[in-house]
Amino acid sequence: MDKFMEMATKMAQMSPEERKQMMMKNRSMCVCGKCPTYTSCMKDNGELLFCSTGKSACAVETKGCICPTCPVTNMMGLTHAYYCAKGTEKELRGM
Repeated sequence: MDKFMEMATKMAQMSPEERKQMMMKNRSMCVCGKCPTYTSCMKDNGELLFCSTGKSACAVETKGCICPTCPVTNMMGLTHAYYCAKGTEKELRGM
């Protein structure tokens, strides 16, 4: 089992409050706001952590991706990029 699957299994066993705390921790480490693809629309909508929350509700023009450098990527074992345009890690893995 890869790191992402281990973390997904661990999170599935957490209480709703524990999952909320984990998401808040991940959100605090998130670098989406520094990405060249991140827009003022995304900021105005409070969108971050696309790897967990999914595609942006805003129009996305890809201008570079910093997902691979995000601390959440390493911690959660993420393997994709451009989550704001493509969807969550789970979605991209067909889960």
